Amino acid sequence: WYQRRVREAVVSTQSTGEAKAGGGSATLSMAYAGARFAFALLQAMNGAKNVVECSYVESDVTDMQFFSTPLLLGPNGVEQNLGMGTLIDFEQEALEKMKPELTGSIEKGIKFANQ
Repeated sequence: WYQRRVREAVVSTQSTGEAKAGGGSATLSMAYAGARFAFALLQAMNGAKNVVECSYVESDVTDMQFFSTPLLLGPNGVEQNLGMGTLIDFEQEALEKMKPELTGSIEKGIKFANQ
């Protein structure tokens, strides 16, 4: 069941990208994620406790320089990276398969940021 749902999500994302003909498939999702993180961070910085939100950050959770994981937020920003937890075999295999593409995207982003 789980693996089928993951495959359906991947196919759905690919279909959206193809429909937009390379024009960016995740713009609205990225905007929503950014807004959600900003609101959570403001809540935590204003004293809310146990605020956890996922974000793509510089990380040592994997051998990639950046990765998206749950973060515990507090008055000073990111208090703790909560990591990924234990992956099942299917998830570990998927992570290994996506590493080359993610690493390439990270390198491209760093190069762009340093221009």
